[in-house]
Amino acid sequence: MGMKKRKLKAWQMSTRLLYAMIGVTAVVFALFYLVGYDMPYVFDPDYNAPLLTDIVLIFIYLMVVGAVGVLVFSLYKAAKIRSAEKVVNGIPVARIKRWSAMAFVAMLVLAYVVGSADPLSVNGKTFSDAMWLKVADMFIYAVFAMLLAAVVAVAVSVGGSAMRRKNRKKEEK
Repeated sequence: MGMKKRKLKAWQMSTRLLYAMIGVTAVVFALFYLVGYDMPYVFDPDYNAPLLTDIVLIFIYLMVVGAVGVLVFSLYKAAKIRSAEKVVNGIPVARIKRWSAMAFVAMLVLAYVVGSADPLSVNGKTFSDAMWLKVADMFIYAVFAMLLAAVVAVAVSVGGSAMRRKNRKKEEK
């Protein structure tokens, strides 16, 4: 089987897997909202205790475990394929990977240090576990920092493309 056919089959398989996952997700959440959603909580009738909450949680845990598994497999496969390549097309790939990983870890550590440990009121009860409060803040800050970095990267990329086009037009004249 040729390389093109193998890639096409892999694409078809991943597309079918995506559709299956979307379908299962839709069914699980439809069941969650349609079957026993309005059941009152035994100890406090002001709150709901949906009947299928456990199924939704198990489904989410399975999705997270599956995503982590695919991530680990992809990292292993990518490292195996590209382990010997330090420079690709004049770009120092290994150095960029190393500095990106170190910057990410530094960002997480800084976000944890800066994170707040002030107690929160959750459902009328005080939550005061300082470590988990700081971890939650760490992830929130990290997400915002990565979104900002993505926006800046897109702006630099678009700006660079515009400059290259402008320079190309000058060279053609």
